[in-house]
Amino acid sequence: MWRNVFAVLACVPLCAAAQGGNVPGRDLLTFPVTLVVEGPATGDASGVGLWNPALTLLPTGSRWRIGAGAMTAPTDAAINAQYGGFSHSWRGTTVSVSVLRSSVGRLLRTDSDPLSLGEEVPYETVLLTAGVARRIAPHVVLGLAAHARSGLLDGISRSANSLDAGLLVDHLTPLDVSVGASSFLHTTWTGAGSELAALLLGVDGRVFGTDSVHTLRAGYSYQRAVGLYSEQFAYGAGRWSMFELRGGTVRTDIYGQTNWRLRLGMVARYGGYTVGVAREETPNGFAPSYQFTLSTLLP
Repeated sequence: MWRNVFAVLACVPLCAAAQGGNVPGRDLLTFPVTLVVEGPATGDASGVGLWNPALTLLPTGSRWRIGAGAMTAPTDAAINAQYGGFSHSWRGTTVSVSVLRSSVGRLLRTDSDPLSLGEEVPYETVLLTAGVARRIAPHVVLGLAAHARSGLLDGISRSANSLDAGLLVDHLTPLDVSVGASSFLHTTWTGAGSELAALLLGVDGRVFGTDSVHTLRAGYSYQRAVGLYSEQFAYGAGRWSMFELRGGTVRTDIYGQTNWRLRLGMVARYGGYTVGVAREETPNGFAPSYQFTLSTLLP
């Protein structure tokens, strides 16, 4: 996917024209930011709930969650993302706020030949999110999120606001199956630009083990933004006490190309803290990307 992204970014005027009225930087949100080898509609390692606002719901006994993390693709790609957020439980409803920034560095300007003109082209996006989540039935969590996103590409700066909904149906059957569905950047009501909305679906369940801390789980997720990309991800996870190892393969169709990649990661949980690290392979010889997340629950 990296080669496809930078093939487009290499010609900034053409890229800017192709964006039309869209907010720049939408493709920077196709990467698994906040995720640790998990489906975006069901993954909860970070607790930020960027992709599905239902996932911000705090467990019983906790009133606060603070989370932060980063994604980086060094050397070849120079893509970086940072995020942070917090959640608070009030009368059974979880209220959350988060911010994410993703950017590309070392994107050099050229003219009619491959020699750089010595000036970097700015390319970034900032996403602000405010959400609420509440359990509306014994196995059903509903979440709503309002997004304000701005994007900058060279001299083009646009912004848009959107409203999304997410659903999580959890703890189904003796296999502890969870099913998630959400929209992402779906309904735009104001702003100088427009968004390419995505639909996210996922399922996750236990395949071996009798409890949540000694278990093997498997999952599948699908996401699609019409006109931009689609992604399918199959993964597995094994947990023993406080440690969990995860791995899976992902197929992405973007810019008319298809590629397969491997994701590997580990999650550690102790004393209300959750730490996750992940590594994603990249095709065509580019450097891998790395994800890091840290969250804590407070009474």
